[in-house]
Amino acid sequence: MIQIIRTFLSLTLLAGALALGQAAEKGKGLGDGHDGNRTSITHLITLYDEAGLPIKATDKQPRPISMRNTCGECHDYDKMATGWHFHSGTTNVLSGRVGEPWVLTDTRVRTQIPISNRDWKGTYSPDDINMTAWKFLKQFSSHFPGGNYGEMEPSDDDLDADPEEFLRWPISGKYEINCLACHHVDRKQNQSDAALQAARENYRWAATVASGLATVKGTASELDEFYDPETEYKIITSYDKSRFDSNNKVFLDIVRKPPSNRCYYCHSTQDLQTPGRDEWVHNEDVHLASGMSCADCHRNGVDHMIGRGDIEPSGNPHGSADYLKNFDPKKHASYSCQGCHLGNPNAENQADKMGGHLGAPIPEHKGIPAVHFEKLSCTACHSGRLPEENTARVRTARMHKLGLHGRHAMNKQLPHVVTPVFAKMANGKIGPHNMIWPSFWGTRYQPSFWGTKTGDAVTPLPFELEDMVVDHLSEKADGEDTESDPTKLSDERITAVLKLIAKGGGDQEEVENEPPGDAEPEAEKEAEKEAEPKPEPVFVSGGKLYSLRGDALISTAHEAADTTIKPLAPGLVREIAGDELGVENENPERVNDWIALTEDQILNVLKLFNDYDWELQSWQPKPEPVYVAGGKLYSINNKVLVKDDHEAAEPYKWPIAHDVRPASQSLGSNGRCADCHDDTSPFIFGKVEVDTPINPGEKQTKSMTEFGELDPGYYQSFAFTFMFRPWLKGLVIVACAIGGLVLLLFALKAMDRLVTAAGRKK
Repeated sequence: MIQIIRTFLSLTLLAGALALGQAAEKGKGLGDGHDGNRTSITHLITLYDEAGLPIKATDKQPRPISMRNTCGECHDYDKMATGWHFHSGTTNVLSGRVGEPWVLTDTRVRTQIPISNRDWKGTYSPDDINMTAWKFLKQFSSHFPGGNYGEMEPSDDDLDADPEEFLRWPISGKYEINCLACHHVDRKQNQSDAALQAARENYRWAATVASGLATVKGTASELDEFYDPETEYKIITSYDKSRFDSNNKVFLDIVRKPPSNRCYYCHSTQDLQTPGRDEWVHNEDVHLASGMSCADCHRNGVDHMIGRGDIEPSGNPHGSADYLKNFDPKKHASYSCQGCHLGNPNAENQADKMGGHLGAPIPEHKGIPAVHFEKLSCTACHSGRLPEENTARVRTARMHKLGLHGRHAMNKQLPHVVTPVFAKMANGKIGPHNMIWPSFWGTRYQPSFWGTKTGDAVTPLPFELEDMVVDHLSEKADGEDTESDPTKLSDERITAVLKLIAKGGGDQEEVENEPPGDAEPEAEKEAEKEAEPKPEPVFVSGGKLYSLRGDALISTAHEAADTTIKPLAPGLVREIAGDELGVENENPERVNDWIALTEDQILNVLKLFNDYDWELQSWQPKPEPVYVAGGKLYSINNKVLVKDDHEAAEPYKWPIAHDVRPASQSLGSNGRCADCHDDTSPFIFGKVEVDTPINPGEKQTKSMTEFGELDPGYYQSFAFTFMFRPWLKGLVIVACAIGGLVLLLFALKAMDRLVTAAGRKK
């Protein structure tokens, strides 16, 4: 009987383990979800290193903590990695409403380039400037949440990987998602220490040191490329043994909802009108001052797809079905400005429709015409700095590396961020924005590449097939003249190459005999594959997209063939034009800021780029060098420098919602129409700084009306009418008084007649 019970218990435990394993495989970790109890869970846990081994206080050569293995014991790490903060480097990255980009700056080559992989208009992807994941980390890891680019170590068969980077990754390790950066409320948690470790390329140690659990001696960037981290110990991890209990478990003060202090490290903004010693006069966002936290509005589930505070409660102003799928407007919009203070009419439950979350007051907006709410966002009146005649400058934590303490603290001035700029948002409403003016050396060219077209998407060929094309084109066809212009290929040659690509180079894949049990799944996969649209070989060149229709070559217009401007990596600019730009000058006039650039220098540098021997394929035309700065694009025409307006030179701006001011400080409060409707109102007629390294000492501005897409003449005339409104009010009052007296006179006369008539009857 006892044996039967033991067997039954063993089977029960095994079934439970299998069930838990299946649950984990389905994407739900043991610690994910919510059982309804609001008590914080006590995290007395075992720490694990990247090999999955438990870390003990008695270890002689302990390794740093692995967030993937430690937090991943109970939580679905891969699910978290799809969250907004951690997925921007993936191929299926969401775009959505434009936001604050990373900005690559180099004062010596007069460059500030907005960087993002989210396809936000005005930004450039890391690939555009040959920025690998490793280079991205070296540039931006001081305020980096981990994961994403931090785990994009090149594989062994990646032939495109930089050999040096290939050797450095194992030494520095992966920069995994740092869960503790947000959820660890211990006051010893110090992200400045994580930034210091990242600066030393100690990526695998960053989370461990920042947590306060250990100290680290050694610098990965100083180690030889052939250093073996498995057998050598030149980076020493020393844990605080008092933090381990008798079972080698460590208590971590983890909370579900991160405190605002954790958000501030990456999301602080410094107003340069009140810097340094006067910082104490700066007021906090009214919501935080009242006791709320960032996470009260910016909420998320297990997937960490944190709400971004989109103002519109319905619709899709961002034009992305994937964005709507991940950010359900019926839920997230309930915690936007409008959702909390006015209610979300499209919500699924009555409470969300009514609004008033967390005691949010319901505004009456007395006396404000409804047209204001059709044309303006909530933030236009309530958020950011109060507008003045000229825009001001701010610094942000991520762009300017704020919050670094000790000897590695920085005082970056670039990029120059101007605010508030009242411009149209994606939803057509006017709202306040932060803004930077891009400055960079680049090239203008018509794309020329062989690729494939699936649907409307055009993708360049992988390098293996491109090598096949190169080999084919190196064989000169009979009677073909390519000496005069090797970039011009005959229609026959283009047709032949497209047919070659369609055949995949003539190589046939070997078909392996599948086991009988796999026949049905393979058949299903084949059916799915057949249903997918097949990629069509194409050639992009000369502003046209060439493809085959049967055996005939046709050419059509396509956005993939449009003339493109891309920035050059600052490192390449230093290599080509370092002397002309004074890169080695030890005493520049301005430190951490723009060094003045003249138009003669621009012309000379563009000439150097024009003479540079670019690495091009035989069919690719030579790119035209350009420089972008101050809203202008500079190029050479007949050996003369010319400048023009160009889309690539337009400023990059992103809407802001913080800091929210008290209602009494909002525009138009207490009936102050002149806050906006005055001929000198900075809201409409303010001056926006044009930031440029070309004569940076000279003040250059543009009118606010250009960014709000407003007619200055109309609004000047409309504002002029407000001068007479007090007179009109007085006139109306006098007219009403006179009208009242007239009515009173006639009323008295009527009474007199009634009295007289009554007397006669008697």
